[in-house]
Amino acid sequence: MSRSVLFGGDPVSQTLLIPLWARAVEQRGPNPLLRDPLAGELARAIDADGKRIRLSRGDLAQCVVRAREFDRFVRDFLTRHPDGTVVHLGCGLDTRFQRLDNGRVHWFDLDLPAVITIRRGLLPPSNRYRYLAASAFAPDWLGDAPFEPGDALMFVAEAVLPYFPTDQVRDLVCRLRERFPGAELVTDAYTSHAVRIDNLHLAVTGSRARMHWSVRSPAELEAWSPGIRLVESFSYFDDPEPRMGLPRWFARVGFIAHSTGIHRYRLDGS
Repeated sequence: MSRSVLFGGDPVSQTLLIPLWARAVEQRGPNPLLRDPLAGELARAIDADGKRIRLSRGDLAQCVVRAREFDRFVRDFLTRHPDGTVVHLGCGLDTRFQRLDNGRVHWFDLDLPAVITIRRGLLPPSNRYRYLAASAFAPDWLGDAPFEPGDALMFVAEAVLPYFPTDQVRDLVCRLRERFPGAELVTDAYTSHAVRIDNLHLAVTGSRARMHWSVRSPAELEAWSPGIRLVESFSYFDDPEPRMGLPRWFARVGFIAHSTGIHRYRLDGS
């Protein structure tokens, strides 16, 4: 089955095969950077063809490192709030709940209906693991969300928000803060230079998806609304993974070293 048929022709949804394939390939080695035994099963179940995912060894390693660091942020949240609620925005075919379930968390995986239909057949929901079939940018799902303001709540958006225009991203983040003051948000963000480079890369790999949102600094989200606060950031140069193939001197060039990262925000009330 082609990717366009599988995911309804949406270019951004189709990119979810890339991290799935990266995690599946990673499990073949003796010491994977991230353990995800379900990744290979899912890749086989949807007949994902790695030959069509034209990524280098370094690209695949970066996908895995990104997933590992997002897991770290969520694991830290669950250490602080073992009974908390996690909402994975644009979950794709990730298996983060299955990797991190502590037996107490309430978890919601959100994505477009076509993606959720596939997930339901592969990873059935349960009383603590549920699906939300909607666009993260649609206003109605927030009003109908089955969790409450004041809950210990973390929103996770991995490899999603940069694909959308700044106005849409800002509107979503501000609505999350207004509706769920005190929640946390973890997302990746890119500078405009990194967006240009990644869009060239996407074109080379044959993807129709393109990135749009960029930041000069991750702290600029704090100006979007009172109460938004940058708490923690991760750079790929904090603990460089050799398999990513990044030259060491990149870390000494500011606009490269800080061109992309993963950031945790508090969305406090005004």
